Amino acid sequence: MRFTEEKSRHEIITRAKISYMEQKTNMSMRAWIDRELREIGLPAMSDEECRNYALSALPRF
Repeated sequence: MRFTEEKSRHEIITRAKISYMEQKTNMSMRAWIDRELREIGLPAMSDEECRNYALSALPRF
């Protein structure tokens, strides 16, 4: 069960990264993905996950 949850989370994060690139927002990628995760009831990304996915916490200009 844990593998399925991790796979689903990975898919959600990957899709959120794609949708972030398509949007014109000043939010950081991490904030965007955290918002997406919260909307479906999953915990926000940890610092380790952000490093693994190479996400920035800085806003986009």
